[in-house]
Formats: sequence, C-alpha cells, structure tokens
Amino acid sequence: MMKSIAKFKGVAPAIGLSLFLVSCNANKNPFEVTITRCPAVAIMGYTGDITLFEGEGRDRTDVAYTALMSNVKSTCSQGTDVEGKVSFMVSAMKGPAAQGDTVTIPYFVTVIRDNNLVVAKKIYNLTLTFGPDSLRAQSMETISSYIPEIEQARRYDYELLVGFQLSDNEVVYNLLR
Repeated sequence: MMKSIAKFKGVAPAIGLSLFLVSCNANKNPFEVTITRCPAVAIMGYTGDITLFEGEGRDRTDVAYTALMSNVKSTCSQGTDVEGKVSFMVSAMKGPAAQGDTVTIPYFVTVIRDNNLVVAKKIYNLTLTFGPDSLRAQSMETISSYIPEIEQARRYDYELLVGFQLSDNEVVYNLLR
C-alpha cells in the first residue's frame, strides 16, 4: 500500500534528506564517492518491534500478537527536486492469547532535521489479516517523499525514521526484555 508524508503544520515537505557518501560499485574507482541528497532512512531504536498482550498479565501465555519491521529500503531520484520512496516489511505472529484473525498496529513516519528537530510526523494504522489456520501475516508498506527544491535539500540534513507507535508500557517492555 502506497502512503505519502507531505506538509505538516506549515513545514515544507522536506523528507529524509541526509548528506551521505555512497561508494561506487566494483566496476568503477573504489575511492570515488558520490554526494547525494537522498533520504537517510532507518527504523528508530527500540520501536521496530511490538508485543501486544491480552489482559493484565505479561508472560508468554498473555501474548496476543507480536510484530516486527524489517527490510527497510530506499529509492531516490534527484534533479531540480528530490523524490524518494521508502519501503519496509511488517510481519506479525499470533500468540497464545490471540483473539480473531486481524490485528491493527499503529506505526509512525517522522522526519528529523539536523539530527535533533522533528519537522514532520504522521501515524498510520496497519491492519493485518491472518489466513485460515495461519499464525503469520505480513505487509510491505511504502512511503513516498518529495522535496520541491534541491536548494532546500542542500540546506539541511534530513532523516526519515519509521517505527511502531508504542505506548509508554510498550517502550519499557522493549527496553527490559
């Protein structure tokens, strides 16, 4: 499913542009580098997996669903503007306390400027459907990004981060396990 993150609260749609060096392939000079304004993308620390419990217990028998983000990939083209796509896989498993064949999991996409300023954030809800007698479900998610002017891309370093939208208790659970 294609999704898009664009203007938020008057911020120009500056998505994930970080200056980084990319070494060329083996057919070219290995010391040659190319400067690109394309997105630096990653899964934000401790938010790439989620465990959903049924009831108040927190042991293995209380796990309803677990989900994991993986395979983050980015494609980008740059000219007078910068356009990119970020894709990632979300895989989920049913636990012993699962009830039903669907689970809705919120995830976020955020744009960070100069490694410390959040300039945009959007939350999406992903509903995964488990097939008959299946304990697994997955979805490939794609986010598009656009910066209308290359000068805007040159002015700042941007990162596009994705992760599950976790509650305080879910963050603590991820940190302690």
